[in-house]
This record gives sequence, C-alpha cells and structure tokens, in this order.
Amino acid sequence: MIGTMLRFIISHCRQNIYFIIGLTVGVSVSLILSPVLENECDSSISAGYFTDRLTGGWQSASDMETDEYKPRINLAGKPQKAQKTPQTLVRPRYYSTELGIREKLFIAVLTSQSTIFSNAVSVNRTVAHLVDKIMYFIDALGPQKLNITMPGIVGFTDTRRILKPFHMLKYITDNHLEDYDYFFLMRDSTYLKARKLRDTVQSISVSEDVHAGSGKNDEHTAFCSLDAGLLLSNSVLRKVLANMEWCVKNAFSDSDDANVGRCIVHASGLSCQDSVQGQKFTSFELNSNMDIRKNFDKLQQDQLFESSLTIYPVSEALAYKLHSYFCKSSLNDVVNKIDALRHSMTNKSHTLVPITWPVGNQPGNIPSTRFDVLRWDYFTEKLMYLGSDFTNVKQLTGADKRDIEYVLKAAVLKIENLYNGQLVFRKLINGYRRFDQSRGMDYRLDMAFKSTTTGREVHKRIEVCKALGKVEIIPMPYVTENTRVNLILPVEADLKEEAKTFMEQYAKICMEKHDKTFLMLVLLYDAKVPGKGNKDDVFLDVKNMALALSDKYKKDGGKIAWVSIKVPAPIQTGVVLHSGSLIDFAVVDLVVKKLPPDSLILLCQPNMEIRQDYLNRVRMNTVLQWQVFSPIPFTEFHPDIVYTPEVQRAVELDINKNYGHYDSFSKSNLAFYAKDYLAVRRQVEHIIPTVQNDRDINSLVTTRNRTFVGSDFSYGCSINSLYSMFVCASNYHVLRAVEPGLRIRHRERNCSVLYGLQLLQDCEQQRAFNLGHRSQLAHAILEYKTGHTL
Repeated sequence: MIGTMLRFIISHCRQNIYFIIGLTVGVSVSLILSPVLENECDSSISAGYFTDRLTGGWQSASDMETDEYKPRINLAGKPQKAQKTPQTLVRPRYYSTELGIREKLFIAVLTSQSTIFSNAVSVNRTVAHLVDKIMYFIDALGPQKLNITMPGIVGFTDTRRILKPFHMLKYITDNHLEDYDYFFLMRDSTYLKARKLRDTVQSISVSEDVHAGSGKNDEHTAFCSLDAGLLLSNSVLRKVLANMEWCVKNAFSDSDDANVGRCIVHASGLSCQDSVQGQKFTSFELNSNMDIRKNFDKLQQDQLFESSLTIYPVSEALAYKLHSYFCKSSLNDVVNKIDALRHSMTNKSHTLVPITWPVGNQPGNIPSTRFDVLRWDYFTEKLMYLGSDFTNVKQLTGADKRDIEYVLKAAVLKIENLYNGQLVFRKLINGYRRFDQSRGMDYRLDMAFKSTTTGREVHKRIEVCKALGKVEIIPMPYVTENTRVNLILPVEADLKEEAKTFMEQYAKICMEKHDKTFLMLVLLYDAKVPGKGNKDDVFLDVKNMALALSDKYKKDGGKIAWVSIKVPAPIQTGVVLHSGSLIDFAVVDLVVKKLPPDSLILLCQPNMEIRQDYLNRVRMNTVLQWQVFSPIPFTEFHPDIVYTPEVQRAVELDINKNYGHYDSFSKSNLAFYAKDYLAVRRQVEHIIPTVQNDRDINSLVTTRNRTFVGSDFSYGCSINSLYSMFVCASNYHVLRAVEPGLRIRHRERNCSVLYGLQLLQDCEQQRAFNLGHRSQLAHAILEYKTGHTL
C-alpha cells in the first residue's frame, strides 16, 4: 500500500517538476530579501510616526495597531474666520433704483455764447416742457458768467471746438447715465418735434442697442449729423464711456459729425441707422438761399417736411413759427379724430339706444413721475389685502363688499353673454382695484370659468371701470365772513385749567379784535362734587374769570356766559357720561333754546387752540339748511413720547409729523345752525329723547336701540354722536375736511366709561393713534426694554 502511494507521488512530481522548482526559488528569494525591505520601511517612517490623511495631524504607529480604523478630528484653529469682512447690504430708498427703472428721454443741446440768448431759449420754450430732462452745453464758465437764469446750462473751460462734443458726452455719462434710457444729441439751430420723439422712444425696446439719426452726407457713410439729431441708447453710451480716451485721441476731423460718429462706431460697432424697430428717423434740411416767409406754403406741401422729426438750420423766429404751425396741425388732427368718432357713434345710435355725448370715459392715469403712481389694492371675494397703511388684511364688509359683488356680477354677465353661455363662472382668482380721481374706480379681475363644451377651466382677465358721475355745477347759498359764531365749550371738573387757557386765548383772539363771536361755557357738574350756589363750587374760579373778562371787554361787545348741567351719577345709570359722547346731545339741547334759530353754533374743546382763520372757515363752510362742517383737527401726540430735554414743548402747537397728526377719528368739533339742528333732532327724537332739563339726561342711556332707518336709506345707521345724527338722519351735506387751523393738545382718554360698542372701538383707536408715530413708539419700547433689562 505504501509502495503504491510513493509510486503515485513520484509520477506526479515528474509531471510538475518545473512548477515545484519555481515555487522553491520564489520562497527562497523572499526569505533572503525580507530583512532588507524591513530596514527601508523603518527608515521611511521618521521616529515611528506616519501622516494621518483624515486629520492632517500625526499619529503613532503603536496607536495604529490598536486603533487603526477610528478617525480623529482635529478642531484646533477651526472654524477659520473669513479673510474679508462681508459688507452690510444697504437697500436703496426707492424700488426704481434697485430695479434699474429709469426715466425715458434726456436731451443734450450744443450751444454757444452767441446763440444762448436766442436759439437756446427758443429750444427751451418749445421742448423743455415735453421731455424728462434737457440740458445745454456751452464753451463758457457757466450761467453765472453769462448772467442768464435759464436752468440746465453747463459750461466748459476748455474752449476747443473739436473737443466740445466729447466734454458733453463725458458730463452726461458721469452724471446722468443711471437715470435715463435714451439720450438725444442736437444743436440749438435745430427745431425738434418733441412730442414725436417722445412717442418714438416709447415704442423702442430698451433691450437693443440704438444708434439712430439722419442727415447723412452720402448713403455710404456710417455717420449721422448732429444738426439733424442723434439718438443713443443707454447701452451704447456706456460703451462710449469705456472708449472715451480713444475717441479724444482720434478726433482729427474738422466735422463734429465725423468725430462723434467715429467714436460711437468704434465703441459699439454699430453704424448710424435711420430706422430702429420700425421707427423712422427723418430730417429736413432748409435751403439757406430760400426765403422761408415767401415759400412756407410751398413747404407745407412737401411730405418730408410734414413727417420729419427735425428741421435745420433754423433761427429763433423761425423756430417759433414752425412750432406754432405744427401745434396747430396736431390740434386739427385731434379735432378731426373727435369729429369722426362722434359721427360714427351718431350713426350707431340710429339702430341702438340713443347715445348722449360725450360717450366713453377719461383715459387711465399716466404718472409723470414715480411719485404719482396710483396704488392698486388686492382683494378676493372675502378679503381685502393692504387696504390701508395700518392693516395687512381685513374682511370685506359694507360698501366695499357690495361694490365688489356688483362689479363681479357685471363682469360675469358680460363674459357669459359674449360666449353665448359656453363659459360658466367658477371663482375669482385675483382682484385689483384703484381709485383715479380723474376717471373713477378701475378694476382688474382674474376670473376662472368652466367651458361647457370641453369641460376645461378657462382663465380670463377683465378690466372694469366704474366711471365718476356726470359733473354738475351745484348752486350754493351765499355766505359771508360777518356771521356771528357762537362757541359752545363743554367743561368738566378735571379740565378747568384748560378751560381757563381757552378763555385767555378767546379774549386775545376774539374779544380784543372785536370779532363777532360769543362764548357759552357748559359746566358739567358731577353728582359727587359741590354744585352751583355752593361756596365750594368746583367751577367758581372759572365763573369769576368769565365775569372778569366780560366786564373788561364790555364796551367792545364781548361777553362770556355759562350754563350749568348736573350729570347723573354712574351708580344710577351704570355709565359715566362726559363730553364727546351722548352728553353732547344734552349740551346742545339745553343751549340751543337760549339762542336764536339762525345762530351758527360751533362745538369746541377746552384743549384746542383758537385761530382766526379757523373761525372764518367755519363761517364759510357752514351753510344754513344746506351744509354742516366737521373739521378734522391736527392732534398732538403724547408729550412724554414726543418731547425730550432737547426738544421742548412749544407754546403753540406746530403742524409737524413729529408732534402730531390729523385725527380722522375725532368728530367732536362740529359747526351747524340751530335751525338745522332742531329740524334733524325732531327726526331722531324717538331714538334719542330730547333733553329738557338735567333729569332727562338719564333717558340718553336707557334707550338701547339707536338704529335709524329713514325712507331714503336701505340699511340701518347707528346714531351715537351728533356727527352720526347729521349723516344718518338728514339730507344736509356734511363737509368733512382736514383743517390746519384747528389744533388740539393731547388729552388722556378713558374709553372704558363710554356707552356703546362703536363709541368704545373708535375711542380705543383714537387713543392708540394719538400716542405717536411708529418710530417714536418703537424707540419708547426699546428704551423701556433696555431699562428693565439693566
């Protein structure tokens, strides 16, 4: 058995003898070279360390054996600081600056000392009012040396004629390149149709380079004439600025046209074109030997003369003659178009409902500057967004909701009739509206409809205009400034000092100057304080002052009287009545009986400042049986917020946004005639009972329903003040306007004692807005937080 196995092994070894020899040699060589390789590896690792590729640090070889696969993060010196400090982003003041919105047209006029008083003046009178900006460039030190008051003159000390156009280009690019889209270069001996040029540039896209003009010497030249005018876009002028040095060095021609044209062509690679985006630029050159006065009729027959943009050369007198002719021609064209439109409408009216002239509406407002842009308000079917400066979003209610529903219904009806019922309204996507005082209320509605044929949703944008009513001249009764004004001043016990100040001002403004006025003090006695006839009368000093002033100015006809009213205690009514709420009905009811029916009554406040111009406007704006005057006063902000040790409170309130604002919530100042008040008072007597004496004041708070519904009103109107009574229950016009002569000092208001939800809300809003403007309130809050933090 063993012998058989040995024979088998020997036979296989013979067959693989070469493999066995190679294996043996390889193992022997590896054993011999192993010590040498180990020595080389040891020498390549300095002191037994190696580089860690993950961390960039050093790691021991012995550590590698125990922790070979665990990466180590080196946080030394990290995070690294930025080499450059990032600059603070300063937002521009206007959106137009950030968005790159520019004015349209700048006109540069080359003139001289000999023609500045003639040709340049004629250009200024015929062009300046029709373009965005016009400036005149002259080889002098400027308008001061020339003794001329015309604006926009730039003088250059370098009087070399060949460089004058490049000085002009350099000045424009340095000062006005960021402000205008197009620049028109011309001489003062050129007559320009400014309206036509303005309409032309409005039709050209700002995305294209423009180098346009006319007046070429021959058809092969790439240069246009400055006499005929040269129009450059903002982009071309930027390229000229980058090559200005080359342009000056290569200004070797005697012709300005060649020098400027060569500069523009080199900078932009664009030769002068007489047509840009379908807009033609033509000019008409006058023959110097032609007598214009005798041949003007012949010129009118020339089609090129009529259609040209510029005419040159012209003198001062000829410029005015041309301007008069072309203005008259444009006016005749407008009249002919109106007549043609009227004729077409008249022909249509034979088959339809008769049409009255004029038909249509004013065109939409085109703002002349960015300050005149009208604001569009966004709305949906339920909400109004950013309807005012103080709200982000609010529910659509009242007249706004009814108005939008009416417009939406009319737009839907129009679309459904236009498509014969193939479109069915689904929803309002977006709604925008703005009020244009010259036109009416404009609407833009994005609406979604469903097609009855395809079933797909179709979007339509509809523009709607609710035009203003026809303008009518309404006859007004005659009023004068000689009417006696009866000032009614309600005074509470805590406002005695203000009442004394008021009487001092009244004596100085009215009594000393013999003004036709009469002051009636209404002293409101609280139920808990000593009343009239008592030696401790709370208003005793006020009465003594009224008597003293009346005696002092007795010869001048001045007089101050008073009426005492006992206000019921809060424990009886549950409501504290004071001036400015329902107590005003009691004040006027008790005072009006003491005055003639034709008396002009003016309700006042103790903290108001008296001015003569305000009293005169009361006389002019209050009309018997016609109009009631409700001025909006300028009300002072809270003194603790507005005034500082550096800014002291002035004796007279100055109209300044930092000191106050026009308080649209204030309706206590009212002017009306006694006869008008009695007429309206009788209509609401069933809602608010008439006060005959002090005891009747309780009835003002016991009547809960104060909603008035008249025959001419389709909805209820809540009466909670004298102002609302005239608005709801009378046909008198209530004039409500800002009154700079009526200035009210700040007064703390306690809104919790008012009766009625609407009065309470109005009082709280008025109190909040009378604190200060936003920046002042923010500053006060920051100071408060800083003080409490420290």
